[in-house]
Amino acid sequence: MSISRRLRPFLVLTGVLLTAALVLEMVNGRFWLSDLKVYYLAAEALRNGTPVYGVAFGEDTGLYKYAPSVLHFFLPYTLLPFPAAALVHYVLMGLALSAIFILLERILQRHVGHGKLPRVVLRAVLGLLCIVVLLVRELHLGNINLGLILLVLLATEAVLAGRSFRAGMLLGIACFVKPYLLLLCIPMVVRVEVRAWLGGLLAFAGALCLPLLYPGPTAWLGLHLNWIASMMGHSLVLESPDTFRYMLINLLGRPLPQQVTLAFILAAAIGLAIWTYRNRRMDDARTLEFDRIAELWIPFALVPNLVVTDQEHFMFSLPMIMLVMAYLFRYRDRVTLLLFVIGLLAYSTRSSDLWGVELENQLVWWGVLGSGNIILLGTGLLAYARWRRDPLLPTEPLSA
Repeated sequence: MSISRRLRPFLVLTGVLLTAALVLEMVNGRFWLSDLKVYYLAAEALRNGTPVYGVAFGEDTGLYKYAPSVLHFFLPYTLLPFPAAALVHYVLMGLALSAIFILLERILQRHVGHGKLPRVVLRAVLGLLCIVVLLVRELHLGNINLGLILLVLLATEAVLAGRSFRAGMLLGIACFVKPYLLLLCIPMVVRVEVRAWLGGLLAFAGALCLPLLYPGPTAWLGLHLNWIASMMGHSLVLESPDTFRYMLINLLGRPLPQQVTLAFILAAAIGLAIWTYRNRRMDDARTLEFDRIAELWIPFALVPNLVVTDQEHFMFSLPMIMLVMAYLFRYRDRVTLLLFVIGLLAYSTRSSDLWGVELENQLVWWGVLGSGNIILLGTGLLAYARWRRDPLLPTEPLSA
């Protein structure tokens, strides 16, 4: 039976819940999709030849800060009134969410669980519950993080299928949207996957050249210079209490320069390179695919702790969470289970609906979400190390 058929009860449940959430948002007059409005209005500005960067679209904080080529994907939306475009985007987010869980289960069953991972629907439901607070915010704002998760999972599947060029292109697209995802490319560099490099470079080149076609060569340079300035300004002005740097500020009780963030990123990159190099030297047919999954999913989960991001970006941990959950459903490991539950209590529950505005503000200041994610990262590494020793790991990919 195919994974999509086995997950059918979960997919139906997800569709019902997303529809109910949409109806509630509309009835309560809260179907705003504020982040989508930024993309929509910035795409309109690009079409009309007016400034794209340094302009507040919608709210005071509604600054567009992504690459100019990203707006080309939102230009079709501008042919519709914003409410209609918002509805289309909401449906696409729902489809992306369904595809994410199908891909996750397919990867885990074929390349880690040897087709024997139990309780497919239950694990999917629990995974959805783990991110539900973040997902509600994502759906309310109408951002594109579900699309980024989908790109990373498609790249993972391409890597495991030996399609390095496709994997590089998919990661290249994701990195062009969010440059800090370049961290995920380090394993491909260490493993000297030249075809993946070529795919990533082609994706980058295509994204850079797209604005040459529209709005044209005259506007190209100005758009990209403004984009770079926008990214630098975003990092200098905004803070996130869930980053390593901010946690260190709270611990020491004094401000720290922005260079500390760069130091943490560099340390993460070096650590990932050393880990990948070690795996490359020790890999065999039994562990290679498992290593490739971990080398992508664990750094993906680490990203929001390194750079200034919004709360919903912590959904990047979903693949790693599902990996840990699959491990726990297969092995009786009380230590990993205890750490996992502690991490989830912090990661999954930071919401004013649960704690009230005043207490949630305190939890934000404490960096509870980021701290929970750090515990989950430790749990992911522990589960990976223990599961890697399993002699029942598959020696070759399972057929579809």
